[in-house]
Amino acid sequence: MKVHRILLDNKDLRTQNERLNQMQRMLEKKLEDTQKELDDCREKLRNMMYAKATQVSEDEAKGMRNRMLKMEREIEKCISLLNE
Repeated sequence: MKVHRILLDNKDLRTQNERLNQMQRMLEKKLEDTQKELDDCREKLRNMMYAKATQVSEDEAKGMRNRMLKMEREIEKCISLLNE
């Protein structure tokens, strides 16, 4: 009787083990998919941060244009001095 009970328990445990293994594989797949999604989100965030860092406000653009024009005038003065 004990042997029979042990054999039944063994069969039940094997069945339970198989179900748990299937669940583990399913959860590992879900984790892998979620990790890929997280990596994609991180990449998008990084790209957005780069885009934000390269955006220039209207005032900054105006200031850069003014500095460039000033440099251009100074270069032209230097060239005219060299030509004298």
